[in-house]
Amino acid sequence: MYVDDIRTAPDRGETAAGPDTAAGAGGAGPRPTPSTAWIDLARVAAMAAVVLIHAYSPLVTEVYTGQGSTSWWTSTALDAALRWCVPLFVMISGALLLGPRDEAAPDFYRKRWARIGVPLVVWTVAYLAWDMWRTGLTLSGAVEQAASGEPGIHLYFLYVIAGLYVFTPFLRTLAGAASRSALWWFTGAALAFGAADQALGLIDGVGGTTAVARFLPYVGYYVLGWLLFHGPTGTRPLRLGLTLLVTGSAAGAVGAGALAELAGEWGAGADYVFDFLSPAVIAASIGAFLVLREAGLRLASSDRWAAALVSRTARWAAAPSFGVYLVHVMVLFTLRDLFGMPAEGPWSVVAAAGYAVVVIAASLAVVEMIRRIPFARAVV
Repeated sequence: MYVDDIRTAPDRGETAAGPDTAAGAGGAGPRPTPSTAWIDLARVAAMAAVVLIHAYSPLVTEVYTGQGSTSWWTSTALDAALRWCVPLFVMISGALLLGPRDEAAPDFYRKRWARIGVPLVVWTVAYLAWDMWRTGLTLSGAVEQAASGEPGIHLYFLYVIAGLYVFTPFLRTLAGAASRSALWWFTGAALAFGAADQALGLIDGVGGTTAVARFLPYVGYYVLGWLLFHGPTGTRPLRLGLTLLVTGSAAGAVGAGALAELAGEWGAGADYVFDFLSPAVIAASIGAFLVLREAGLRLASSDRWAAALVSRTARWAAAPSFGVYLVHVMVLFTLRDLFGMPAEGPWSVVAAAGYAVVVIAASLAVVEMIRRIPFARAVV
C-alpha cells in the first residue's frame, strides 16, 4: 500500500531512495539521502485517517444525520481535514521508490509482485465473496467490480499502486535524468490532468475507470512525493505545510458543504470537492506531507522520553498498518450490521469516533492472528 516495503520501516532495511544524481538534483551534484525517520509516523497517521473517513462517511452522506445539522457539518469538516490520507500513501511510495537504484526491472517486478500482487488477488476474491454473502452481489456484478478496479470501497488503492509499480523503473529514469524544474512541470501537469479528468466525470455519461487505468491520475502524486522528499526541511516548509493543510481542508469542507446545500443532498459536486484529485485535497495533501515529515523528523531527533515513546509506538504500529488497511472495512461493516450507528444527533459524531477506535484495535488483532498463520503473512 505505501510502498517500498510497508512491512518494514526503510531505516531498518534497504534504503529505497539513493543519493540524488547531478541532473536529478538540478545539477547540484550528489548529496546525502534524506532521512526516512518520519515515514512510520506518516503511515500510521494516514492509516488512522482512512479508518476515520470510513467511520464518518455515513454521517457526511446523510445516512445517519440530517443535512445542515451540527453533526453533519462537524462530520463534513472532519472528513475534509483527513482527505490527504490516500494521496499521502502515494507520495510516500514515490518518495521511497523513485530514487536511483542498481536494480533491474525484472528484479523489481518480482519483489513487488510478492508485496502487492498476492494481496491484490487474495483480497479482491475475499471481498467479492464476502459481498456476495453479505449483500447478495451477483457473479456478474462481482466481475464488473473487479474489472473496474474497485472490488471493495478501499481496494482500488491496490490497483493504483500496482499500476504505479509497473511504470516505476521508467519513472526512476525520469527522476534521475530530468532537472527538478522539469519534474515540477511534469508533476503539475499530471495533477492538473488528473483533476480535470475527475471534473469531467461530473458530466452525465462521461467517465468510468477500469482496473488497468486506475493508477493514471495518481502519477502526479507519485512523482510529487519524490520531489517533496528531496526538498528542504525546517521551519519554512513546516509553515507552508500548515498553511496548505488548513486552507485546503477548510476549502474542502466549505466547498463540499455549500454544494450539498445547493443541491439539497450530497451529490456529485460535493463528491468532486472531496475527491483525492480536487484542488482543495491536492493542497491539503502537500501540506500533510510537509507537516508530518517535519513532525516525524523532530520526534526522531528529540531526546525527550515522550518523543521516544511516540516514535516507538509509530514504528510498532506501522508494521501491521497495511493489513489494517485491508481488513478494516470488513470489521467496520460487520459492526455496523450488528449495531448500526449507536447514537443520533450530536452524539453520532462521538459514536463514529468510537467506532474508529474499536475498528483499529480489532483490525490490529485480526492482522496479528493472520501474521501468525503459516504462509498467510504474505497477504497482510
